[in-house]
Amino acid sequence: MSLRKIKVETLKKTTAVEIYELGDTLVSIIGIHAIRIKDTGKIIDDLRYISNKVVLQAIDANIVYGIEHIIEVLKITLESEKRKIMVASKPEMDLLLRLSCTDQISRALRYGGLKNNTNNCFIILSKDKRELLKVIDYIQRSFEVNNAILKPSKAKRKMISHNIGLTTASKIFNDHLFMRYLLERASLITK
Repeated sequence: MSLRKIKVETLKKTTAVEIYELGDTLVSIIGIHAIRIKDTGKIIDDLRYISNKVVLQAIDANIVYGIEHIIEVLKITLESEKRKIMVASKPEMDLLLRLSCTDQISRALRYGGLKNNTNNCFIILSKDKRELLKVIDYIQRSFEVNNAILKPSKAKRKMISHNIGLTTASKIFNDHLFMRYLLERASLITK
């Protein structure tokens, strides 16, 4: 599956966002600074209400080891969907399970789901560019966008390593090898 990146200026704001093409699927990944709201589920419902032609997942930015991590795991999810072998019934949940390195939905939601007062990330997928842009525009108007929070860090590596039971990650892996290890773990998640 090839990857092509498109820079797009949204209508209401001058912040450039990147849209990735994965086959016939358009993807946008948007990091947001800590949100302060009690009902995080309402945010997701509100975003999904904007368009029924987008798939949306909101995740804790601390489980993301860079945008490449998300893109590569998303490729696994999209290929699994094509082959009808996803570990969940919906691609957004399959993605969360794989990013969280677990086959347990409750654990994935607890560990990697959208959280109050934490940096988070929206992953939006659509085959319709106009619908994708509507959701992107709403996110940019409603949240403080900053994709720098998605970059790999020592703190993220330590937290992710702890979650997946890897105690010696800092001694064995450099950033590239650690990310490759995460991708291998993501690909091994099965029903």
